[in-house]
Amino acid sequence: MVKQFMKKKGDFRNFIELQLTKGNTDWESRSDLIRSSGQKISGHNNRILKEYENKFNFGSITEIKNKAIKNYFDTMPKNSLISVEGAVKIVNQKLPKKIKISETIIYNRLADPKFNINNLKGQTLDNQVSKFGSYDVIITEEFKEKIEKLKHTGVYLRIEETQRGSKILRLKTSEIYGNLDRSFPPNDSSIRMIKKLLNEKN
Repeated sequence: MVKQFMKKKGDFRNFIELQLTKGNTDWESRSDLIRSSGQKISGHNNRILKEYENKFNFGSITEIKNKAIKNYFDTMPKNSLISVEGAVKIVNQKLPKKIKISETIIYNRLADPKFNINNLKGQTLDNQVSKFGSYDVIITEEFKEKIEKLKHTGVYLRIEETQRGSKILRLKTSEIYGNLDRSFPPNDSSIRMIKKLLNEKN
């Protein structure tokens, strides 16, 4: 009787490892996984599953997608614009190979205020053009002088050129100013924002 019981306990662990080998990592629930092994739901089997559960995705496919999208949304600053195409690529990298999302679900989740608590907006072609407009500027000598006045020990500030030929204002600081590494549109609004950041950190 003991030998048979031990065999059953070993069977469940073998079943789990076999599923991982096959790439069967998406299950509706923990109970569903246990029942599929032919084992009973028990404290012992739950403890075995606990050792492996971070290697499985539990929940319906929609729940798995929603969790990955929500995790991405939560990393974005409030009221910011996000590239929907870029979001799809990033979220899909976090999802199992058999589960992928499209731009449609991103737009749907952005439109749901209960889901999109950071009030994010999806970038369309029009607002991308509008956004890049603030970077496609001619840098004047007067603006360069304003940059020079902000530079001092621990504060690195300069104009850099992006791959698409736009200009950005790059701010890097030492630890005393919070180890910042941020880029801004090269305009007077950014200068004011940088001054505020430096004053807050100093």
